[in-house]
Amino acid sequence: MDYREALMNLSDQDLRFIYSHLIDEDTTDVHRIELIESIRQLVLSEDYMTQMLTMMPEDEYQLYMNAVNQGHDFVPLPAERMLFTLQFLMMFESRKGLMIPHDLVDAVKALDKSAIAARRTQVDQEKAFITGIIFLYGYVHEQHIAKLYRTYFEEPLPVDKLDEWMTILGLKRVNDIVMMPAIYDSYDGQETPAYSPNYYYEPATLEELAQFSRPDHHRHTPAMQNLLDFIALHTEEDNREEVMDTAVFLIVASNDANVTMEELIDLFAGSLSDEAFETFESLYMKTLETTRLWIYGGMTVEEVKAAADEREKVEEEEKEKKVINFDVFRQN
Repeated sequence: MDYREALMNLSDQDLRFIYSHLIDEDTTDVHRIELIESIRQLVLSEDYMTQMLTMMPEDEYQLYMNAVNQGHDFVPLPAERMLFTLQFLMMFESRKGLMIPHDLVDAVKALDKSAIAARRTQVDQEKAFITGIIFLYGYVHEQHIAKLYRTYFEEPLPVDKLDEWMTILGLKRVNDIVMMPAIYDSYDGQETPAYSPNYYYEPATLEELAQFSRPDHHRHTPAMQNLLDFIALHTEEDNREEVMDTAVFLIVASNDANVTMEELIDLFAGSLSDEAFETFESLYMKTLETTRLWIYGGMTVEEVKAAADEREKVEEEEKEKKVINFDVFRQN
């Protein structure tokens, strides 16, 4: 089966949907054969194929390229990924499974694989960067995103790159602050603070920041893990993961320890025995103190207290210097 034949097997509705998104034109007066030829011309271009291969998830990419390199007719992808892969127009559903048209195989083989591999590495790093930032901070000044990008990638943040990330992730902007949708939805129009780099915790490396880009973000401290182990022990298996994920979110997004405690009590802790509740309280307070909270720019309560102590110490030393200098002045 060639690429044109594969397109002909799609429904008219699918063809028109694909055409309108790829060509960005109205499909009302476009005949089926024109739809097919226009889609084929665009999708079989080197730029389109390179972009799609660059953006494929790693497991899917490896399966796809292995099928191309080995000359396989079909790609053994899980059924739940089928709709996702069809959006790429790099393979098609058939009675035997997902297949790659033979002329598309030849076109993919002719691409610069080393350039695609290098770009995939860069895309993975960029994805870890922006998702790490948004989960570490929750809401963050654009200036700080640009500052960290220059630190980790040793070059300025490319023009329009932030807007591209925001579109892909559905992020929102208020003045110069980028927000998670959940935070934006509860934003009540209050004045946003001016940017200060001292407000933010800065991961030393991109690898450290990338810890927050994964599904288990904010679960790196022993205190958080101890609390989650406790929750797992005192919740039903059916909703255990949901309760644990919700608890992490409530703590990370907390701006009031007492309110968060009440939310956790409503979530699961209300039915605990007195002894178990005391254990929960202790675990919760330790977790709250050692977790990187959005309200403190990704700093922990412990780090905020330490910074305040250090500022107080510096201020006292400055006062002592002034007193000493004044005494010297009086003696003269």
